[in-house]
Amino acid sequence: MNGKCENFGRWWCSAGILLSCVLVGSPATATADEEQQPKPTEEGLRFFEAKIRPVLVEHCYRCHSADGSGIRGGLAVDSRDALLAGGESGPAIVPGDLEQSLLWNAINHQDLNMPPKQKLPEAVIADFRTWIEMGAPDPRASTGVVLKSRVGPEDIEKGREFWAFRKPVRPSIPAETEWARTNIDRLVSAKYQEQNLAPNPDADAHTLLRRLSIDLVGLPPSPQAIDRFVKSWELNREDAIASEIDRLLDTPQFGERWGRHWLDVARYAESAGKEVDLSFPHAWRYRDYVIESFNQDKPYDEFVREQIAGDLLPAKDDAEWAEHLIATGFLALGPKALIEQNPRQFQADLIDEQVDVTTRVFMGVSVACARCHDHKFDPIPQTDYYAVAGIFQSTATLYGGARTQRNRQPSNLIILPTDDPDPNVKSLSREELAEMRRRRDELEREALEARRAARQPQKTDGDQRRNFANQFLLEQQATQLTNQINSVDDNGEPITACMGVQDAAQIRNARVLVRGEIDQPAQEVKRGFVQVLSSENVELSSKTSGRLELSRWMTSPDHPLTARVMVNRIWQHLIGDAIVRETENFGASGPGPTHAELLDYLAVRFVESGWSVKAMIREIASSRVYQLSSAYDVERFEKDPDNLYHARGNTRRLDAEVIRDGMLAASGQIDLKRPRGSMISGFGSGMIRETGPAMALPQTPPGGPDRGEVRRQGVQNLIAAARARQSGTSFLDTTVYYRSVYLPIARNSLPRALEVFDFAEPSMVIGERESSNTPGQALYMLNNVFVLEQSDALARRLLKEAETPTDRIRLAFQLVYNRPPTEDEVKVSQQFLRGAMAAVGDTRGSGVRDRNEQAFAGLSQFCQSLFASAEYRYAN
Repeated sequence: MNGKCENFGRWWCSAGILLSCVLVGSPATATADEEQQPKPTEEGLRFFEAKIRPVLVEHCYRCHSADGSGIRGGLAVDSRDALLAGGESGPAIVPGDLEQSLLWNAINHQDLNMPPKQKLPEAVIADFRTWIEMGAPDPRASTGVVLKSRVGPEDIEKGREFWAFRKPVRPSIPAETEWARTNIDRLVSAKYQEQNLAPNPDADAHTLLRRLSIDLVGLPPSPQAIDRFVKSWELNREDAIASEIDRLLDTPQFGERWGRHWLDVARYAESAGKEVDLSFPHAWRYRDYVIESFNQDKPYDEFVREQIAGDLLPAKDDAEWAEHLIATGFLALGPKALIEQNPRQFQADLIDEQVDVTTRVFMGVSVACARCHDHKFDPIPQTDYYAVAGIFQSTATLYGGARTQRNRQPSNLIILPTDDPDPNVKSLSREELAEMRRRRDELEREALEARRAARQPQKTDGDQRRNFANQFLLEQQATQLTNQINSVDDNGEPITACMGVQDAAQIRNARVLVRGEIDQPAQEVKRGFVQVLSSENVELSSKTSGRLELSRWMTSPDHPLTARVMVNRIWQHLIGDAIVRETENFGASGPGPTHAELLDYLAVRFVESGWSVKAMIREIASSRVYQLSSAYDVERFEKDPDNLYHARGNTRRLDAEVIRDGMLAASGQIDLKRPRGSMISGFGSGMIRETGPAMALPQTPPGGPDRGEVRRQGVQNLIAAARARQSGTSFLDTTVYYRSVYLPIARNSLPRALEVFDFAEPSMVIGERESSNTPGQALYMLNNVFVLEQSDALARRLLKEAETPTDRIRLAFQLVYNRPPTEDEVKVSQQFLRGAMAAVGDTRGSGVRDRNEQAFAGLSQFCQSLFASAEYRYAN
């Protein structure tokens, strides 16, 4: 690592700033602090029994043990593990380290007072010093409870016979048929024969090109691409399709489209969510890593290993090392209850989220269902959950943040070994840094005074509310200044940091928690994997977390689920319905595959191709099954109403991003250049929006101008009026013209363009988005400023690129619907344009001064009507 990064580490530590950075040592080695504590000596245990245990029992158990009146402050002292874990303020005991042992500070009545009323005698305090310095020997187990599982070895062995828990095997391919072109077609055709189904005809050239463009890159084809494809189609249909697939796979927009699919399941967001939606200003690095991985066609097994254990993988240079570190952001991105006061509860919930997302995303099983009891449906005992949880318990999760009243669980960040700061973070002079620190310290003092004032007796409830509000505002301003200070080094230059994980300083197995409760620990469980999916006993090193071994196990060609789960996702995004309809539930409670042989064929092919996502997409998109028409046929529909056997194409509503990006593409305003950094970066780790009524950022006002106002004011005046009405709109709805994948994703405050069209809930693993048709969507297309602007821009483009009204209509259909209009559609459109122009021209005070403006206003309304139509919002 360069000297600049080392200086950062020394400065941040010496300054005492909570949002410090982790300086990682080397890409493939663990940290030096991972050595386990030596076993206690007999002399040490006798000292504990004679000098320490009696004091704890007499003075501490009443308030801090399971047998007392409660566990105050989240701290229990009735076991060694509980002392090491600590409570709300941190570890009570750090063996050998008096300064870091909060119990030592408490019995000395420094920051905390234990016992609260009277300080212990000096001789007793001296005994505690001796005990901590000798390594805090303590023979007490957390509990004598040993939970017995109802899932025995015979259940696990029997469970391995379940279809999803067996290794995929290449099926025999049915005989050639006249209809089938590929092995996929032959396998699906066999189902047609079983179900007495006949497939739909093939889709026409325009429909198939639009389908390919939207599925592969998330953008409609340009008029030039349409002309080129149709001409090639007329010469040789198969060559035209193959050439177009290859062209689309090679564009940078492919990674943006398919990277967004992955971000849905990775629950990507740039804020913490939950009660206090603090921002994650470094999350964008993970987003860009995902997009680049899909564009580079990074082998999927490598992609998985990097996200689970990238910090433990070897790297050929600093750039690759930085990429690996950024990839581990997958484990750090989840929603977090940062207001949680109890660090043990926070850690338990954090680990549970990591277990859940890892097992569901990569393996399609919900191991987190076994947190509180054995899995209800699959042979996964509760001990398996804690075997996996121990891996993440031995992992430090680093996401940033500064400690405040609303962020009680801040963490470090990872400083990257490359110099690539967020361009949105500006350099600061030494004078500016000094002034920021002075102002922050002043705000923190004022916030402390406001907090004290709020706790004093108040004349009225209003006075107390005002004091609390004042405290909140002062703390928020101080936090934002702290984060601005921590975003640069001591020379004022922006740092290069990311979210991610590292192996923890202490590697420990997890204990089973009775009913998942942190204050009811049972037996310790060795770290390991899910038994029903692994036929071998695994012994993990006591010096590393086990994440590297976990990632290698999940990406083994013999693993029964990893390849199946991914090809099932790819099939779903291309065909419209997955083979296993519940994409995160391959267990016994799930629906099972509609075509098991096809799923296994795709999984085997995926591994054989070197885990190539592009190769799998190419094979599916080249099949005749993918290219079927979605035209409605009564007989086929009645035989297979849910299209389980893929005898017709699926009509699908476009994703929110495709709807927005499609309007930008049609209007010619889309900016295909990737923006660097995040719009949220300017907020540091400040609050995006706190749930509840207090202090929320203004949101886009509901409703808006109606069509009558369009006609009265004219399009330009309407946009100005709507902008004035939305002057309080959140920065998340700022008009920008880059692709939607780069819009800021705050968990509690999504951009309206995404939220209204069923954007993936960023706090959850979403394998399949909802697809609704609501009045709110219609109102958005009618009234939203963005839609009006794009209608206006498309009208200008039509006026510029086409001479006559008829030519403009034909070009509009090509740009919006990606097909030529029929003659009837041309006539109806001409009538609409004449009516719209007349209505605008006949209205007094409309602001329309001449016939050119009249034509423009009518054409803008026509463009908006195309955007608002069902044909635009759906792909056939």
